[in-house]
Amino acid sequence: MKSILIIEDNKEIALQMEKYLVNNGYEVEIASSFYEASYKMNVDMDVALLDINLPDKDGQHLIERLKDKDIRVIVTTVKNDEDFIIASLDKGADDYLTKPFSLAILRARIDAVLRTIPLSQDKKITYKDIKIDINDSKVYFKANQIDLTPLEYEILVLFIKNPHRVYTRGQLLEMFWEDRDKFVNDNTLTSTIKRIREKLDRGIITTVRGIGYRMDWDDICIMDNKSWTSILFFRIKKEK
Repeated sequence: MKSILIIEDNKEIALQMEKYLVNNGYEVEIASSFYEASYKMNVDMDVALLDINLPDKDGQHLIERLKDKDIRVIVTTVKNDEDFIIASLDKGADDYLTKPFSLAILRARIDAVLRTIPLSQDKKITYKDIKIDINDSKVYFKANQIDLTPLEYEILVLFIKNPHRVYTRGQLLEMFWEDRDKFVNDNTLTSTIKRIREKLDRGIITTVRGIGYRMDWDDICIMDNKSWTSILFFRIKKEK
């Protein structure tokens, strides 16, 4: 059973989320302040629902501490501001929701951030007409091997390992270009994503307007490297 830490100072909202999540099979703890959350995060937790607007301290300061404990973070806030959202994602938040939101959407987002595909050796992944051989670092589209540059492959695998997670443009530039080129600009990232889409599937990486990129998958199949026998299958419902 997955454990959820709700960090929310509005008691009514916290209790509504707790009741819904408990009824859907989660274990739930509630913290109403920064310092209470600092204490309760020391217990094993899988996901934190973090309201940034806490009464005693800015909740953004909790993001890195939660991530250090390998807790996935979904930021919940009334602020629908691109700069604010980008700052939270840059600090390590896995996703965000602006209030008000439906509890069904909340559950879908929790399920999405909990889906981490173990890309160990001897694994192949299929998505639509794309097959990725992790062991040999090869990518196939409609049975034809696709020539990706090392950089394009690294970016593709990042999104595969973290389906549904939003990565800001700043995060991607820092992760993939900081040691490669001091003179890289924002257009370089745009061009690289465009090339991946053109070589594979235009819908494989979607743009989150004003924020960055994410990979939204319908069907993912992880297969054994020797027999291509399916060992794991995910279905991710797209939000409407």
